[in-house]
Amino acid sequence: MPRPVVGRGIFSFDGSIDVSSIEPAGQDTPVPIRPALKRCISALVVLHVGAVFLAPLSFQTRGSLGSSPSVDTLLMPLRGYGEFLYLNRGYAFFAPDPGPSHLVQAAIGELTDPDLQEPVYPDLDRDWPRLLYHRHFMLAEYLTEIHHPPGPPPELKDQDPAAAELWEATRARYEYVRQSYVRHLQSKHPGRAVAIRRLEHLLPSFLDFDPGTTDLRSEQSYRVMPDQWDPAPMPMAAGAVAPAPAPELLPETVSPTSHSPRQPTLPQDSTSPADATESGVDGR
Repeated sequence: MPRPVVGRGIFSFDGSIDVSSIEPAGQDTPVPIRPALKRCISALVVLHVGAVFLAPLSFQTRGSLGSSPSVDTLLMPLRGYGEFLYLNRGYAFFAPDPGPSHLVQAAIGELTDPDLQEPVYPDLDRDWPRLLYHRHFMLAEYLTEIHHPPGPPPELKDQDPAAAELWEATRARYEYVRQSYVRHLQSKHPGRAVAIRRLEHLLPSFLDFDPGTTDLRSEQSYRVMPDQWDPAPMPMAAGAVAPAPAPELLPETVSPTSHSPRQPTLPQDSTSPADATESGVDGR
């Protein structure tokens, strides 16, 4: 015996059921979305996708003269939205050409101490858990990001006092952050002298890279970042550096020895502190 059809149908005059009009029980016809609401949702989706794509596009179109004006104009209304949702971070690190990385090298102890320690931060072999490596990585990059050379030049104070004041404030911020790193290491090693310097680890170009012979940790790939207006870095074998001219500030850079772990071998150099200062090495 056939089972009765459960649902709603339309009966004809002769008592038969129009099967084509039967609808399953319990299913209502969906309420159509209003056109105005559709347009609003579509506009929000377009704005969100634009915020996602414009941030890396702005980085990709950045050149020696700055970022692209047209891309900046498009990104301007969405910049606050992207910063609120953190959509515009990390593109320089994950880009196909991320550029050089920056490290901080410390000298713990006097240069004549046989137990002189010269750790490099971050250190993939020493930092564990990996969250600690990431923390040191961000601190080293931040110190280079906020670096501002000593100054301002004397003529700038007469030509633009506001710019000179901004220069001094930016430099003071860098020195404050740098000295906080030094104080932290001093707290970990009480009674020992501590000095730090910034290093740059270069990546080989596409033409220079050979998978079989290229050593990514070779001596030539590390450079000292000098504390001067000209940002041209110095090679690791730059020799000794000058002590801090101000007694309240520890020297930022010191001359590492040839037995330091996980760093290029550095030849001994008899460069005097005065010569090192003239060569542009950071001695503050």
